[in-house]
This record gives sequence, C-alpha cells and structure tokens, in this order.
Amino acid sequence: MRRGVTTIERESVNLGAVDDTTDDTTVKSAALGRFLEHLRGSGAAPATLRAYRTDLMQLERWLGRAGCAVEDVDIATLRRFAAHLGTLRYAPATTARKLSAMRSAYAWLHARGNVASDPAAVIPGPRKPRTLPATLNEREAGIMLEERRREPATSADVRDQALLEVLYGCGLRAAEACGLRVSDLDRWDWSLRVTGKGDRQRVVPVGRAAAAALEAYIDGARPELLRGTESDRLFVSVRGRPLVGSDIRRILARRLGRTGLAERSPHALRHTFATHLLEGGADLRSIQELLGHASVGTTQVYTHVSARHLRSAHTQAHPRS
Repeated sequence: MRRGVTTIERESVNLGAVDDTTDDTTVKSAALGRFLEHLRGSGAAPATLRAYRTDLMQLERWLGRAGCAVEDVDIATLRRFAAHLGTLRYAPATTARKLSAMRSAYAWLHARGNVASDPAAVIPGPRKPRTLPATLNEREAGIMLEERRREPATSADVRDQALLEVLYGCGLRAAEACGLRVSDLDRWDWSLRVTGKGDRQRVVPVGRAAAAALEAYIDGARPELLRGTESDRLFVSVRGRPLVGSDIRRILARRLGRTGLAERSPHALRHTFATHLLEGGADLRSIQELLGHASVGTTQVYTHVSARHLRSAHTQAHPRS
C-alpha cells in the first residue's frame, strides 16, 4: 500500500518544479547579488560562479512562489526547499552543491548583518555516495596514446596527440589545458605553469612523451592551424581559435572510438594520471601538488582507487595470501 503524501511533499508539488530554463541571467535579490560579487572578488572559478548563480536563482524563484523574501526565511521554509530539491531527482552531488550554495550565501549574509540569524546552517546536504573515479589501466592508456593512423597525420592529429599526452602526462583538468598559454610552457626544463581553481598556480613537469608531442605540435602543426593569425593560447582549433571544453571532449571521444576503448570523460585522464602515480609509488603529498588540490583530503580518494592494485600486489608478494 502506498504511503500517504506528507505535508512537505504536498507543498513542494503545489509550488511546482522550478524552471531552470528561465532567461534570467542573475539574481534579483540585492543581498544575493552582493554575495555573488563577493565570490567573484575572492577569485572563485568561473564555473563555480555560474553554478552558484544558477542555484541561487532557483532558490530565489522557489521562495517567490512560497511568498517569502530572501531576507525573511526561516528554518522550516528552507527545509521545505531542501525537500523540494529531493523531488526533482537530481544526482546527490548536484543537490549537495545547491544546498551548499544556499548555506554559503546565508552564512555570508548573517556574518554581515543582512539577516538576523542563519537559517541554513542546520540544513544538511544529501549523503553523497563515495564513487571511484573512472580510469584507464596502463594497457588502455598505451593503446589510446600510441594509436597510429594509416594516412599521414594532419595538423589536427598532431595537436590531438600533444593534447592527450599533456592531459594524461600532466594530470590537467580540461579547463586548465584550454587556458594554457604558449608562455606557460618552459622548453628549457620542460615544465608547465598551470592556473587551476581559485587562480592557484602550480608547476608541473612534462615527461618525455608529452615533450616530444608538444615539440612536434608547436614547431610544425600549430603554425599551420593558426594560418597567419595570432593567439597566445597553446592549443588552438583548425580555425586558430582557442580550444574549449567541448572540443577536448570530442577529441578524446574520437580517439577512444578509433581505438575501440570505452567512452571516458577528459577528467578520466586526470584520474588515470593520479592513479598510475600512486600505483607507481608516488606519495599522496606529491600527487596533491601535481593535481593542484587545496587539501590532501581531496587526493585521498585515489587510495581507494588503488585498492584493487594493492590487493593484487598482496596476492603476488605475501607468502600467506
């Protein structure tokens, strides 16, 4: 027998699903606008700003339907909003981000006296399942990077090879690779200066395979792609414009498809980089620095990724395994 609909569920349904396809581009609340300006001024990544703006617009619209102003909410109202998010079947990580945006905004407003209390502080987020990042094993990474086509390589092929070698060999996020400038590459000691989240910079060594691929790309293919135009970005398209994230997804999908490997996201190459370093004996602190993680706690997920490798090593090496 189906259980009865709770009061919270009825109210969430009555308020209707929030339309995330609205043409609005910013919040209407001056208080939330000041919070977003604070985030921008503190160096938040563009992707974080976009996500928080969308999340707070959604909260603001829902509160409007509930007949409540942003500055006048109470705990019960925000609990209803959290319950409403649960009816929209978001992934747990998405719901957690939306509630995190809400909590961050109200904590900031309360600290500055814009609201009398912080009603969001006691609203918990959903429990996010701990998932292991998708990776390639060493054989698969070799197949992807050593793929050879029968016809002569085009300038785009040479660029793709350099890009994939850098993503796997240096552990870069796709956005970091897109943002690389020619001046970020030091060809004297083969290292890259990478600007990551929060504008944090790190220097990452470039291995032999990536260095060879970059040299072939910079000296030969890149000038052909630019076709006489100028750009300071390292990786450019066939029309000479800087690559964007969707370009990198297509490049990787094309390579994986040609080699018969399962589809992966560009971030999988970053996960693969970290996993292979850990399995090769690198310590977590070094991997943290190479990945640009602000906390080693973020890097610790890779200890779980390597559990299978460690079990295999135990089986092969321990006399009582």
